[in-house]
Amino acid sequence: MFDNKIVVKKLNEVLTQLKEVFSDDQIEFLQSYINAGEWNLALETLCDILIEEEIPIDSRGYELLQEVGNTLNMEKETQQWSITIYLT
Repeated sequence: MFDNKIVVKKLNEVLTQLKEVFSDDQIEFLQSYINAGEWNLALETLCDILIEEEIPIDSRGYELLQEVGNTLNMEKETQQWSITIYLT
């Protein structure tokens, strides 16, 4: 079992980093997943946006995303996005 507060904190930290580049709608959309406890869906959607829009993320944000994926025990195939995200 894991502490969901840590997952929420890490996802919110990444969202805070991306507030300047994500639209308000994207932030609200992702926040609604987080608040509903849909953390896997929030992580997958967040990474999809980063990849599709080619938005770079710093190494700390990247690390947080990987930690969330590992905490949620996401399958390695699901985490394939990790090699596609653009680091700054």
